[in-house]
Amino acid sequence: MLITRLKLKNWRNFPELDVPLGHRVYVIWANAAGKSNLLDVFRFLRTLAQSEGGGLQKALKERGGPKKLRSLHARQDTEVRIEVELSESIHDSTPRWRYAVAFKPEGKGKQRVLVTEETVWNYGERILRRPNQEDKGDTTRLTQTHLEQINNNAEFRELAEYFADTTYL
Repeated sequence: MLITRLKLKNWRNFPELDVPLGHRVYVIWANAAGKSNLLDVFRFLRTLAQSEGGGLQKALKERGGPKKLRSLHARQDTEVRIEVELSESIHDSTPRWRYAVAFKPEGKGKQRVLVTEETVWNYGERILRRPNQEDKGDTTRLTQTHLEQINNNAEFRELAEYFADTTYL
């Protein structure tokens, strides 16, 4: 499996990015243009998916919190969004998996960072959509993703394991 598309919103240097990926990708930009920040998305997803010692809150903490992670261009819209498509081959017309996660500060009270969207598709069929009714009744649930929770990711554990096993050299 390989990541065939990456979409970002308000991620560090990138107010918006939508880039197709292939077997081999060369990232060439000027100094301080965001190459490391782009690659950090994959480390973020790895930490997010780790059921042991990982998760959304740890991934955010490792990067200095949402204010350090969010694009400086995101003054009004503070939501950070990551979407990835994974396929068996770059020639697949429908991705095997599509995962999207978005989050932003709560904006009141405890100032927690909450998941505003978490969606998983398998071959174009949506199998998870959050926030759901349970989340709306207990917003503390939105401090974690289903990707990091082994009791909630059974239908897409393969995806969680893929992200968690990512090696960054």
